[in-house]
Amino acid sequence: MKKIMFILPIIAIGASLVFSTYTIAAGDDFVTGRKIVIDAGHGGRDPGSTQCLGLEEADANLDLALRLKDKLEENGATVYLTREDDTYLTNSDRYTYANSTDGEVLISIHLNGSLDHDKNGTLGLYSKPRKDEEFASVLHGRLVSELDVPDLGVTNFMSGVTLRFNGPASIQESVYISNTQECVALLAGTRQDEIVQSLYNGLNDWFSVDREVFISPGQLK
Repeated sequence: MKKIMFILPIIAIGASLVFSTYTIAAGDDFVTGRKIVIDAGHGGRDPGSTQCLGLEEADANLDLALRLKDKLEENGATVYLTREDDTYLTNSDRYTYANSTDGEVLISIHLNGSLDHDKNGTLGLYSKPRKDEEFASVLHGRLVSELDVPDLGVTNFMSGVTLRFNGPASIQESVYISNTQECVALLAGTRQDEIVQSLYNGLNDWFSVDREVFISPGQLK
């Protein structure tokens, strides 16, 4: 059973947003009973990287999102997807929907791209340091340790999806879809489960310990 304890409210001086904290209490099941938003990046007229011939990034992102959803639900989590098919959505569409749910965290799934087909690595992105950086770092840690690709670090990136989501949020660029070996493995369907397992492990890590989480007032319902 999740227990939430409210802590002293914190006001962002000179800003329009007011953030409060609550404590996520760890439980034995970790993701069981948690509510998670998954955002599959790109879609529709926005294909993302097209450097892997035969597989656009938008389609790969959706495949990963659906696989992660299934794995989380098998282990008792409630999952909300910002898109379930090849639909174009604005960032506003994505965070508006995400904030209409009772999702505790948001993970936006992307794959990086480059004209250099030898380039590879895993990159974590966050928008608000207080709200998002720790979450991004926890997820990124699993990708670094398990995917056997270079560590490109955790970097600030003011994406509307993560910036405007009420709770902790991160974009995870797990690997380069444009990398020759990654493209081959993704086309073969052999890399997806490894990426999904690492993303799942990162979410499980996040919920495995008590932590103070900064949220906007809209999530206090």
